[in-house]
Amino acid sequence: MSALLFFDIDGTLITLDEEHRMPESTKHALYKAKENGHKIFINTGRVKTAIDRHLLEFGFDGLICGCGTYIEYEGQPVFHHTLTKEQCIYYAGKLRECKMQTVFEGKDRLFIDGDYGPGGFMEYIYNYFSKNVEYPIEDSGHPELIYDKFTTTLMPESDEAEFRSLFSESFHLIPHGSQVMEAVPNGFSKATGIRFLMDYLNVLPEECYAFGDSINDMEMLEYVPHSVGMGNAVKEVLDVVEYRTAEIEKDGIEKALMHYGLL
Repeated sequence: MSALLFFDIDGTLITLDEEHRMPESTKHALYKAKENGHKIFINTGRVKTAIDRHLLEFGFDGLICGCGTYIEYEGQPVFHHTLTKEQCIYYAGKLRECKMQTVFEGKDRLFIDGDYGPGGFMEYIYNYFSKNVEYPIEDSGHPELIYDKFTTTLMPESDEAEFRSLFSESFHLIPHGSQVMEAVPNGFSKATGIRFLMDYLNVLPEECYAFGDSINDMEMLEYVPHSVGMGNAVKEVLDVVEYRTAEIEKDGIEKALMHYGLL
């Protein structure tokens, strides 16, 4: 029986250090899984343009990007939900009023509203992704501002109460630590991306496996029957998964695939 395997990126497929590398054991395990007839998918909160080039070239059968807002299968787009131009401008203005620093994430382009000088989250975003994206990172005032989701940062001067009042009804707000929040339009998640591909490929739930380590993996890990938490995962993940594997750098993916008899 062939299976669909869904992998988070950061902390699952690639290391969280500055090298952002895929361990050799993970590469070998994924190649072997494909040889055995299984289909492998990236399932990430990143939009497509923010996925490392070496991952896009690896040979995944498909991509679920932006927490389910964009899906590809065999190199072809099969689903895309984006915000309207009017919504994009409105939300960007409101975030600026709340004095938030924000990365607006479109399928093809990233836009930044905030200071990306030394020491902050925006500096990390700019330095890391500017080397990776196809198009230059632009300011949020760019005339082509269009995006599917956004990630925003609370600053000392931010109006958090107003932010939550404005956005909590329309977006699922996913915390990444105490200051950073990922905002995904309601109705979309890594789980909805899996459900779409299950229907698209006519696959049963018991043929699906998900692998993750962080809070924004929770919905997909709770959705599929076979869920794997990396040894380096946050406690919330480890509390809900079917199987806890080793850390990413201790052959976690390979050990999990062997555990399930997929290699």
